[in-house]
Amino acid sequence: MALQGGTRHPVHISSISLSKQLHVSQQSASRYLIELVEKGYLERRLAQGGQVVTIMNKGIAVLRKEFSEYGLIFGAQEKIEMRGTLETGLGEGGYYISKRGYMEQFESKLGWRPFEGTFNLRLNEDEVPKIEGMKAAEGILIEGFEQEGRTFGKAWLFKCVLVNGTKKVGKCAVISPKRTHYKRVIEVISPTYLRDEFGAKDGDSFVVRIDLGDV
Repeated sequence: MALQGGTRHPVHISSISLSKQLHVSQQSASRYLIELVEKGYLERRLAQGGQVVTIMNKGIAVLRKEFSEYGLIFGAQEKIEMRGTLETGLGEGGYYISKRGYMEQFESKLGWRPFEGTFNLRLNEDEVPKIEGMKAAEGILIEGFEQEGRTFGKAWLFKCVLVNGTKKVGKCAVISPKRTHYKRVIEVISPTYLRDEFGAKDGDSFVVRIDLGDV
């Protein structure tokens, strides 16, 4: 329906033609349409030979989200914006970041030495697919190494800008370890102590503008 212009104007469609496109029965196609109308994604009125359907704003929003996610997966998108709330981490970030094997690579590849701690943002549920999209981008590779009899794994960096209200800090990067406990949390590093820089506390909202093409 969207391909026929349904996001811009009403389109005529029959249950029979829809059933053929979806490879389902006519009854199933009709049921799908009714469900989409009931959920507010479509508006329809009966017409000769079928129905006239308009994709509503709620449906357009779903299509835009899917389009954005496909762009991330296939590398068509160079920037992405995530929203989350600040929370206190377990303290592991500072431990790992402080290791010489990582710190030397941070300085070499970012041009600055990060504060020994991460700024953790918990994302809303609908933002989580963006994390996978980010991981599909190239990023800046931080090689793993061995130190003190331990193996420290690879990680990837994505340069970003951190925003809270009218204040922003541009010298930041999202760090994405190869292995992580977190599914809805992103960790940001910066040469400055970001909590002090923003005067921030747990629960404060932030926007992270990530540059997927800047490596």
